[in-house]
Amino acid sequence: MERQAHRQSPLLKSLTGLVFIVAITLFIQWSYMNEYPTHVHAWAEQDHYALALGFINNGFDLFHPETMIYNKQFPSWWKEASESTITAVDFPIHEYIVALLMKLLGTTSPWVFRLWTLLWGMLGMFFLFKIAYRLTDDWLKSVLVVGIALTSPVYAYFINGFLPGAPALSLGIIGMWFYLRHFDGLSRKDFHLCVACLTLAMLIRTTFAIELIAILCFELVRIFHKESTFIDKLPSVIASLIAFTAYYLWNKHLRLLYGSVFLNELLPPSDWDDAKELIADTYHKWKFLYFQKTHYIVFLFVILSAAITTLWRSIKGKAVGNKSTKTLSLWWLPLIELLGCLLFGIAMMQQLPNHDYYLIDTAFLPILVLLALTAKVLPKPQNKFIIGAAYIIVGLLCVVMVSRAKRLQMERRYWEQYATVSYNNFMGSDLLLDSLNVSRDAKILCLYGYAQNGPFIQMGRKGYTVMTDDETLLDVAFTWDFDYVVVENEKYAKYLEKRYTLLSGLTKTGGNSRISVYTASRE
Repeated sequence: MERQAHRQSPLLKSLTGLVFIVAITLFIQWSYMNEYPTHVHAWAEQDHYALALGFINNGFDLFHPETMIYNKQFPSWWKEASESTITAVDFPIHEYIVALLMKLLGTTSPWVFRLWTLLWGMLGMFFLFKIAYRLTDDWLKSVLVVGIALTSPVYAYFINGFLPGAPALSLGIIGMWFYLRHFDGLSRKDFHLCVACLTLAMLIRTTFAIELIAILCFELVRIFHKESTFIDKLPSVIASLIAFTAYYLWNKHLRLLYGSVFLNELLPPSDWDDAKELIADTYHKWKFLYFQKTHYIVFLFVILSAAITTLWRSIKGKAVGNKSTKTLSLWWLPLIELLGCLLFGIAMMQQLPNHDYYLIDTAFLPILVLLALTAKVLPKPQNKFIIGAAYIIVGLLCVVMVSRAKRLQMERRYWEQYATVSYNNFMGSDLLLDSLNVSRDAKILCLYGYAQNGPFIQMGRKGYTVMTDDETLLDVAFTWDFDYVVVENEKYAKYLEKRYTLLSGLTKTGGNSRISVYTASRE
């Protein structure tokens, strides 16, 4: 009976960890499960939403992803119109599966996309719990690590969103879990499973190449130290390299042929002064959106406590942590990964002040692994009163972190209103265009609608976007092969009323109190 209870204990702890993850996630996220992406990073989220709809429209052709836009942002900044809405993009397998689910369920509502991302997010957090428990052998420490991850403001915002970062992170976490099993010598196949997960994560978000390269570098050092073997790892590494190279070349072909609505170039700082300004801007903008103040206090407490514990054990002549040299050497893995994240941060520094979600794609996992490794150093309390106090403290911390994450979820939805305005104005526009006998195949020139794909998603038509009051772009746009012009009434009054030459060629065919539809003469 004692053996059976011992075997059931890890399962029970895993189940309670899973309940903890699901409960916190649903408490924070449930209110937003069918919300259209109109808030922070609405532009990027609507682009990925459009990809899923594009697969439904193109008959589920995985290797020709498309959005709703003919004039792509890259390379010409919307000034050139393609004959196709096909776009280059990192491997869009998640958007493809979302499209299949939408087709199966008979709805393209946002909740389908959000639910798929949320399920992946919770799966990743469950494996993070397993990683933390494997490293610390302590349920409470593992819950604390996962609690911090779930209530990180940036992760809490995107765990049920439309960007592929959260699902790719989950694959990265699962890959790390398999690597730790391999590191502990449980099975050789775990290394191959690790590489498979990380290859898929890397195809979805190229930045996860950092994690794969870090593991390969770490494993190479272990091979030199005769702690691991070489030949048996080659098949999966070679297969990974082939898969990544093949899709890279295909994506490059799509980019050259059709352009892209997604960024695909490095943007380092122009000089040292520029770097300092970008770093300062990133720090002031995101420091409490990467992690909460409470998180930083916990980090500091854990680090100081671990340092004091290590010093005390050294004085007493005791071994620090586990006597196995493997446990100590494992510290190098997240440190190598953080070095790769630093190099990426330099290469993309111009984007850092505008993209908080880069944390999810890069440093989030190694920071959490380092937290678990540091927490491992702390001694386990033996006294039942101390154990009870520890549970109460962690419980209170979780209450504070969850309430703050919930509040920030609401606050962030009032920071950017541009997409919300356009969303409200284009509400029901698909039916309006139907009533005006505008074909679903008609090409729409949408003026000043934000963001680029959003109005077209709502109109249910493809077309050309002009989001800003750029006279050069506007003049070029009126030479393209569009069928109708659609503009929000308030933006017509603000931007177009003085463009007499363009207006003279427009004839209004219908509209409502929010948008108007025009045809344009081509004389």
